[in-house]
Amino acid sequence: MTGYGETKKTIGLILEDISVDYSKEIIHSVRTAMAGHSDMRLVVLAGIHDEEKNRKDGNYWYKTVHNSVYHLEEMLNLDGLILTLPNICGVSGNDIVDERYKRFADVPKVFISTDVEDSTTVRYDNAQGLREAIDYLVNVKGITKLCMLGGRDDNGDAQERKRVFIECLRSNKLDYSENMYEKTDMSIESREAAVRLINRNPDVQAIFCVNDQVAVSLYDVLKERGIMPGRDVQVFGYDNTRFAGTMMPPLASIGADGITLGQKALELLLTKMAGETVESVVLPTRLYGRESLEYEMYEYTTMEMLQVDPAFIYRMFDDCFYRYASEIHDNDEVNLRRLFFEFISRMLRAMVTGSMTMEEFTELKRLIHIFFENGAMKYTDPARLVRSIERLQNGMNRSQKSVNPNLMNNRCFSYMKDRAILAMSEEINGIGENLKKGRERLQDFFVQCMAFDEAGTVDEEKIMRCCDRLGLPNIAVFLFEKPVDYRDGEPLEFPSVIRMMCSVRDNEIRILAPQRRLCQVSSILERTELPKCDSFAAIPIFYGCRIYGLLLSEMNEYTADRGNIVADQLGRTLRINEVGNDHFTENE
Repeated sequence: MTGYGETKKTIGLILEDISVDYSKEIIHSVRTAMAGHSDMRLVVLAGIHDEEKNRKDGNYWYKTVHNSVYHLEEMLNLDGLILTLPNICGVSGNDIVDERYKRFADVPKVFISTDVEDSTTVRYDNAQGLREAIDYLVNVKGITKLCMLGGRDDNGDAQERKRVFIECLRSNKLDYSENMYEKTDMSIESREAAVRLINRNPDVQAIFCVNDQVAVSLYDVLKERGIMPGRDVQVFGYDNTRFAGTMMPPLASIGADGITLGQKALELLLTKMAGETVESVVLPTRLYGRESLEYEMYEYTTMEMLQVDPAFIYRMFDDCFYRYASEIHDNDEVNLRRLFFEFISRMLRAMVTGSMTMEEFTELKRLIHIFFENGAMKYTDPARLVRSIERLQNGMNRSQKSVNPNLMNNRCFSYMKDRAILAMSEEINGIGENLKKGRERLQDFFVQCMAFDEAGTVDEEKIMRCCDRLGLPNIAVFLFEKPVDYRDGEPLEFPSVIRMMCSVRDNEIRILAPQRRLCQVSSILERTELPKCDSFAAIPIFYGCRIYGLLLSEMNEYTADRGNIVADQLGRTLRINEVGNDHFTENE
């Protein structure tokens, strides 16, 4: 049992449904906050929520076996835990912190958006942003009929948001009845709930979705009925995920006003790990307006423009590129906030003085080019940026009297829009190209694995030699010596030892010699053969009720989207090999 590297502190992030945007946001913000902590690593253990636990169909079995990954939480040597679940492996959150559950008693823990008695929690102020949204709808837009697509009974935030929703209606002298509310499982598969809500409330003017995922199904139902969000009915969600800004039309959403849940959770956890006492935290929220519900926190006034007020320019940047403040930036990175101030302030001064030379115009184009070349678009929503540019441009044009600066400034604004569109196009093309390459590599994996030998079988070794074709560039594959069979209702125990079969670093595969494979499950994150990454997702490899092992993959958005699919395909391939070998043996 060799191959161990330097000891690092390991943080476990326990959540569910790794591919949904809420989980992606939590993972991204925790990883961002860990930047610079070279002595830390992150492992993500993500199961799948099962709303109908009593229905023993295929979905039930798949989710139940997949959720075996939570047993790793007990086996790995974790130095700290961040949990977004009310329970793990059937153990309630309150039992996790109870001294009777000794395995967790001394492990520092922080819970995100979860009610756990006498524990450190980080959660949103569910009232602040929701009250802002409803007060605006009622008092400014004159809305009188609001409805809500709510969440699960076991989700504390969902129930709190319902309570605040009702309270806000009544404080604005509007009636509430249960006909105006419909429960969902908080996933994108909430179509039936959306249909029931709209059927009962055909005159609805605004709909609040308990999270951004639920709004996906609502959009589909509205589209089928010829109802346009933002035009015919106001729609807004919660969590302000990146996905909200890409919906058509972009979805208004309530989110953190400043630091994110994941960042604050890690900050508190590291403080606890250092032996200090911390208090639970409630983060302020605000409404981020988009086309489904137009709303602006700030007005760009002519007076502020004429004064070339630095606070105004920085406020515009923070309002538009609102994700920038919550990211960790290296010292050698371009300071986009300062660069934005540089070219906008010059444009404003040109407006005031009434002159802009061709040399100044050329320099402004160069600065704008640098701004977008260095990833400015990943901190905003395209529609929000265009709207902000147009507001500033219109304000300048109304205040200007000279023709030349007007022309030059407008050309600068046009160039900003062009660069923003180009940057987004390049990003979309890059995502599409990566997905295409991923599909091609996965197809190649199947082709190579199905190339049977003369005996009509594919051995385990050959499958491992094809793992660089799975489409995930940084992974390690661990297999138990014998598959573990899950039996419903019986305790599930993983063997204490496992075999590290291969690792893939930057698409280059390394097959381990048999004598170097065996290791303790508790030590898999310490293997020197792992890809050089600071965060991993642990994904079970299984087929049916047979668990073959674990896939460790570098934790990034590509893994969040495709990691489960890749692990499932690997499990199927191992099962095909197993059945084929059994069949061959029987016919010898």
